[in-house]
Formats: sequence, C-alpha cells, structure tokens
Amino acid sequence: MPEITLLHAALAAIVLGGLITQTMTGFGFNVVAVTLGSLMVPLDAWLPVVITLNIPMSAWIAVQERAHINWPLVLRRILPLMIAGGVLGLAALFLVSGDWLKRGFGLLVVAIALRELYKLLIAGQPAMPVSTKGAPPWMFAAGIAQGMYGSGGPFLVHALTRLNLGKATFRASMIVVWLTLNCLLVVAYVAKGWWTASVGVQTAWLLPLVPVGIVIGNWLHNHAPARQFAIVVQCVLLAAGLALAFK
Repeated sequence: MPEITLLHAALAAIVLGGLITQTMTGFGFNVVAVTLGSLMVPLDAWLPVVITLNIPMSAWIAVQERAHINWPLVLRRILPLMIAGGVLGLAALFLVSGDWLKRGFGLLVVAIALRELYKLLIAGQPAMPVSTKGAPPWMFAAGIAQGMYGSGGPFLVHALTRLNLGKATFRASMIVVWLTLNCLLVVAYVAKGWWTASVGVQTAWLLPLVPVGIVIGNWLHNHAPARQFAIVVQCVLLAAGLALAFK
C-alpha cells in the first residue's frame, strides 16, 4: 500500500504541474504529464487519462477566453492540417507498442526540449517574420505528434510564432485546438478499447486538480516571468525524455 500511495502522489503532482503549465502558456499539459507519467505507468494506460483530463481544463479556458479566439485561423488553417496528421499519428500509435513507443516518445521530447532550451538560453528567441509561409508543414507535424503521443504543442507553437499573435489570442486559439483534438482522441481510445474502467477511476480521482491548476496557472499567466518558467519546464522535460529513451 505505501508504494501505491506514493505512486498516486507522484502522478497527482505531475498532473498538477502539467495543468499549471498549459493554463499559463496555452500548451504543455500533455507533453509534461505524459513524459513524466510514462516513467511510472505504461504509456497506453496513462495517455487516455491525460488526454481526458485536458478536456475540462481546455473547455473552461476556451469559454472564458472565447473573445480572443482567432476562429478563421483555427478552423481554416490549423484544424484541417492537424486532424489529417492526427489520423496518421493514431494509426502509428495503434501499430507500435511497448518499449519502442516509449523510446520514440522520449527521443521526440529530448529533441523538443533541446531546441527550446537553445532558443531560450543561446539564440535569445529572435523575432520571426510575420508570415504563414512554412507554417503548414509544422501544423501537419503537430497533428501527427498529437495523434501518436498527445504532444503536438511544441510543433504548433513553432508554426504560430510566425503569425505574431497577441498573448491572449495565442493562448485562447491554442486551447480550442487542443479541446477539439483531444475530444477526437478520446473517441478513438474508446473505439480501440483503451478507455477502460481503470482509466475512468484514475481520471476521476485526478479531476479535482483541474480547477486548482487553472487558478494557479492563470495567476502565473498574469504575474510570473514566462522565460524562467519555460527554462525550468524544458530542463525537466529533457531529463524525463532521456530517462524514457535510454531506460
């Protein structure tokens, strides 16, 4: 029983950290929660829990921030490409399993974390030209990563940084994308048989953390230095990705 209690506490802390991250920035819950949680729980058992928990958080923020959503961007540019990529990602997810799935996800997280740390610490995040040129391939790649690992955020962020969106529009538009795709993923998990009674139980006891993460994340969104927070998150992801890839 002590081991079970410790596991529950660790998973709750991971989920809360992911909720805070996404509420603050508009993305990050899935990649943080899936990466760290996969060190302790099988990926195919943990991924449906994380995706399901993302839905009420995203729905709440989307409703609260609906005035800031860029609907033409979301409906005409982002979702068609990401849904198409998501179908490919889901197909790959259902065909690959076991250690290869974890190792592949770990390597993806390592690559993302290294790239983000380079931008934060070395490149100084130089401003990108305001242009949609080059964005569609990254949106399609975001769909593949979202379908396969529920973690398309970093790719979509790279695409949207080209559009010079305001802070509120950036977060609100990202959130409605995750809400849409995560709902579709849950339907796919149910059809595949991954959404089980055990997933329902795990989701239920973690659900009360959603409002806590939203409150803390909103406060950090308005007050905390985003750059320092991002550096800490990426360092944690780098360590976790290495552990997954070379465990």
